[in-house]
Amino acid sequence: MTDTGVAGLRLGATWGLDFPGPPGERSFVAMGGELLAGTPGGGGQQAPGASGPTLSRPLDYLVVAHEAYDAAPAGLAAGFLAEACPGEPRAFSIADQGIGAPFSGLKVLDRIHRSGGLSDAALFVLDPAAGAVLALGGTGGWALEAVVEERAGDAADCLPLLGPAARTWYVLGDGLREPAGPLEAAGATVRTAEAAHGCAGVWRALRDAAADAAGEGAERLVIADRDRGLGRLHVAVFVGA
Repeated sequence: MTDTGVAGLRLGATWGLDFPGPPGERSFVAMGGELLAGTPGGGGQQAPGASGPTLSRPLDYLVVAHEAYDAAPAGLAAGFLAEACPGEPRAFSIADQGIGAPFSGLKVLDRIHRSGGLSDAALFVLDPAAGAVLALGGTGGWALEAVVEERAGDAADCLPLLGPAARTWYVLGDGLREPAGPLEAAGATVRTAEAAHGCAGVWRALRDAAADAAGEGAERLVIADRDRGLGRLHVAVFVGA
């Protein structure tokens, strides 16, 4: 990532949902609506007076990232969310990158931010079993330092690539369960994602991890997952404000 002298995107509110029921039962449009409402079955925007999470600031950009394709198409999720979210965000989707799609979305948004092209954005991560939302902008407790992709044929190859563990919290996806023990032995705190949540797993687990890491005075927050099929390690590193 090129250093432009501008601080990286900051992680604001983040939340997620499990989507119970058979995979493919919900369309991406319905899933996006449920994430906006903060409850499964919500189907649309946050209702006035509702107490769940919401996107309160006007967005400049919105990205929908997914690994699996929409099994029950009911329109374009990015277009629907652009209409439903505050502001008039430019919206697009990222796919065909396995579990790396959300990492790519985060990297694209960060580059636009560093060039002065956005103040606030949102990343929607969709999987048939779960979803997550990241509100991103110039304010927040964690600043994005880097998003990287490395070749990693085996989980053991990933350990040297995950960085120093001291005063670091990790959120690891299903493809990185093996390095969890060595990282904890080196002084890190590790949270692991649900195995069935696909590309949304680490982002679904991020909300509690980010809050707890900040409360414990951690210096770094690392979100990482490995795509077994493609042999790739994806890592996003946030640093404390």
